Amino acid sequence: MPRDSRIRTVVLTVRYAVRSSYYEDWLDAFTASPLFEATTFNLFRRGERSAAKRAVGNAELVVALHACSADTLEFIEPLREALKARRGRFLTLVGNEYNLPWARLADKRRFIAETGADWVGTQLPLEAGEWLYEGTGARVLALPHAANEAVFRRDRPDEARAIDIGGRSFLYPLYIGDQDRNRVYELFAEIGPARGLRVDVAMNARLDRPNWAAFLNECRGTIGTEAGTRYLERDDRTALAIRDFLRDRARGPTIRADGWLHAAVRHLPYGVKDRLKALLARSPVRHEALAEDDAAVDEIQARFFAGHAPCPVYAKCISSRHFEAAATGTCQILMRGRYNDILEADRHYIPLAPDLADAAAAIERFRDPAERRRVAEAAYDLIQQCHTYRHRLASLHKAVSAA
Repeated sequence: MPRDSRIRTVVLTVRYAVRSSYYEDWLDAFTASPLFEATTFNLFRRGERSAAKRAVGNAELVVALHACSADTLEFIEPLREALKARRGRFLTLVGNEYNLPWARLADKRRFIAETGADWVGTQLPLEAGEWLYEGTGARVLALPHAANEAVFRRDRPDEARAIDIGGRSFLYPLYIGDQDRNRVYELFAEIGPARGLRVDVAMNARLDRPNWAAFLNECRGTIGTEAGTRYLERDDRTALAIRDFLRDRARGPTIRADGWLHAAVRHLPYGVKDRLKALLARSPVRHEALAEDDAAVDEIQARFFAGHAPCPVYAKCISSRHFEAAATGTCQILMRGRYNDILEADRHYIPLAPDLADAAAAIERFRDPAERRRVAEAAYDLIQQCHTYRHRLASLHKAVSAA
């Protein structure tokens, strides 16, 4: 490709000890792409924030990756005036497109509007993204995650894999009113071994990117649901009401996820964070981002979500985990959903009903090696043909060039 067709791009991210592999995948995609001449800045470092302020002024395109907004706007806020004064275009990829009291969608919407972002790249179905960012002045682009084929590869055949059903996740926060993924994990951990499956699932840890890819290559299958929630709100009112409710019923001190102590912990290695989390679980101190007991979850569901009207558009979405599993040839057993109209039930995954009443039948389908391989192969082919990060950046280049 001629050099003058490449778009001079400043890519902003926030890199510290987390295990969300798609943060690194998007960064790798931009730095390796022949379509973008990318200069990257880690806003977690003060010196790079200062350099980024100078660089955004002359870039043809500025891209803020998901990490810049997923948990906090703290590290991109210092670039607000530089972004407003930029000469080129600005695309922000919004992380965690659901309501949390410490990472509010209302604040993310405000930042988008006040910096005059040209585009928002949403993980949600396009109509949900357009509803969520209506009024910000930004055009919405459908940019779900994809497969990083350099990392997530089909390295081991189905018959050589030691685990039947594997998975790693965290419990979904009770603020979003969605317990589907939690229910799927809990059910398969219970009934899988009883039906002769080798099951290795956990909801209290994640693996880093290379170990997650290796783990998937040890699994014949994995389980899951769509990401996000049916109860998406532009103003976060329900999540904020739940925070107040939990604060009032708390019997001991609470660490706020947007407080100074939580911010300080970001600077620690991931292993240290894990040890601190284990200590916290045995102490009277509560962290508002960690799971409550089952009674609290049930009470919040009844008080805040029973009878609550869902979002007026379909707001659940495909996640990076679905592309990663497909790219490693791992068969997926998933709760039925739209998956951004990318994955099709019975073709690309073995479906589960929302009430999970057909879980036994899904397991029997999975136990058939020919059926399991057929489903995994169809998903693998789809991802390789249409849904790698190379495809995503080609789509983005076309949109930016047209503008």
